Amino acid sequence: MNITGLILLGLTAGFASGCFGVGGGIVIVPALILFFGIPYHVAVGTSLAVIIPIALAGSIFNGWLQKIDWSIVWVILIFGVIGALIGVWSIQKIPANIAKKIFSFFLLYSAYRLWIGSPIKS
Repeated sequence: MNITGLILLGLTAGFASGCFGVGGGIVIVPALILFFGIPYHVAVGTSLAVIIPIALAGSIFNGWLQKIDWSIVWVILIFGVIGALIGVWSIQKIPANIAKKIFSFFLLYSAYRLWIGSPIKS
């Protein structure tokens, strides 16, 4: 395994996480698949494991800067954990080639929505 590549990936994911609140799925998963040949399901699991300390570091610093709305955190945290458990269970039942296509569509759609700048109305 290319340790220099992994170091650069960690720095890139940490930077993206600190700047944009992303890093795991958007940076780490595609990089592990495309540059390191890691199978999709393993890339997702690995990304989830490494994003915890990256997110924790960013969260601590943002907390120190008083840039966290804790009333939002608790609701999303509770239901996000439930969603994560359901997601991990569900994705294991989907073949990797289909999961990659779904993931790619999600990234492209998210990029499109951010680019045009119109929020989804509820």
